[in-house]
Amino acid sequence: MEENKWSADNVAFGSGGGLLQKLDRDTCKFAFKCSAITVDGKDIDVFKEPITAKFKKSKPGRMKLIKDLDNYKTINIKDEGKDLLQEVFRDGELIKEYTFKEIRSVVEDKWISTSLYSGYTL
Repeated sequence: MEENKWSADNVAFGSGGGLLQKLDRDTCKFAFKCSAITVDGKDIDVFKEPITAKFKKSKPGRMKLIKDLDNYKTINIKDEGKDLLQEVFRDGELIKEYTFKEIRSVVEDKWISTSLYSGYTL
């Protein structure tokens, strides 16, 4: 983006209403949401809790991803559990770069070996 002189304001996350058989973020119960901001060095939790759509309630605060038995779970960063997320970008700088071979290896090890994907090859 920097090379093409594009602003980061041109980046947006989301899915259109007619994407893949009319599935959308509400159908999949998926969305990117702000959960915390820092103002004058102080962290402030951000969340929403719509009265008309309780299922759209978001989690407040900074989050981390943990594995609880066989399930992944997003919890508050202050709660117990090892954070499985790894920082890749910070302030526009690439911190960790992965090769295609590394990504493929993770997919093969973690997902293809499960019964859901058994029989598939990359």
